[in-house]
Amino acid sequence: MPRTAPPGHTPRFTAYSARFPEGTDAFVFAQYGCQAPSRVEAEKAAAALAGLFTGPDGPDGPDLVDRGSFVDTAGAHNVVLLAYWYDPSRHRRWRESEAVRAAWERVPVLGPVGHWREESVIPVERNETLHTHRREDYATSGLSQSGALELPETQVHDYWGAARDRIAASATEALEPAMPVFEPKDPAGHGTRGRRVSVAVPGNVALIRTAQDWSAGRLYRETYLADVKPVKDRGVDFLAENPGSGCIAARNLVEESADGAPLDRACTIAWFASLEHLMTWCRSHRTHLDIYAAFFRMVGGGEGPLDVAFWHEVSVLPSGSVTAEYVNCDPRTGFLPLSPTT
Repeated sequence: MPRTAPPGHTPRFTAYSARFPEGTDAFVFAQYGCQAPSRVEAEKAAAALAGLFTGPDGPDGPDLVDRGSFVDTAGAHNVVLLAYWYDPSRHRRWRESEAVRAAWERVPVLGPVGHWREESVIPVERNETLHTHRREDYATSGLSQSGALELPETQVHDYWGAARDRIAASATEALEPAMPVFEPKDPAGHGTRGRRVSVAVPGNVALIRTAQDWSAGRLYRETYLADVKPVKDRGVDFLAENPGSGCIAARNLVEESADGAPLDRACTIAWFASLEHLMTWCRSHRTHLDIYAAFFRMVGGGEGPLDVAFWHEVSVLPSGSVTAEYVNCDPRTGFLPLSPTT
């Protein structure tokens, strides 16, 4: 039941939230990125890793793999493989397999290309999703694209604080951050090029993947691309460039097919110091309020059912559930602005 909804609240539109199969306690979301001065170099490095996600490990490979690319705040091109496992034990076997271990150990510590991976074991009770469309009506990317998950309608949305209310653990846990204030280190203060670096990720950081899919859009496609997407992009740029927001890293990805062709989809993946930092930006910062207003202007001015799909996944990660490793990466990458441990 919603705990912060206004009395008598009725959502303005229908939305859906993922339900995992009974007995599912956790799942894995892994990002494997290749960072380079040029897109060609990043694509070549990603191609060398891509086979690990489709074989040769068979049943232990990921259940779902998406792909995207972005240019980071240092101007480097990043190609990222986004993989999901519904069974963490299968991910563990995959990660510890000879093929995967050897491939990761072989990535070069010197040269123009950097590699990074951020793997999260996410308790189901610390995750929530929200979708504007049913999977049967609009097949998109992300966690809920698999038929293993149901997407029932939810009434817990369309008010500030709904995301927290959809996280089951928030009913009994405060989800207070181990790092209340994010203060990034000076990039010049610690060298990460030419090194393999692991970072101890603080407990209760928040992870969001929020996506937009206009591949089937007819009525709303042009309005979204002209009036909403640019506002969204400015908001992501703000997060990426302003750590005072509590955002540790923000990536504005163009989603791609397995061979790197751009799709009519995009997603933002961002790490925040806490769920409260994420929610504060959403409900009170001008950049997000502008996104919110642009979305509802688009929906209010339409002449039919919304045919651009939106969804998000938000998770709050307990201590020890995130592995963050960087090889020959720019010091502004991911969690590297925190103090590296090795």
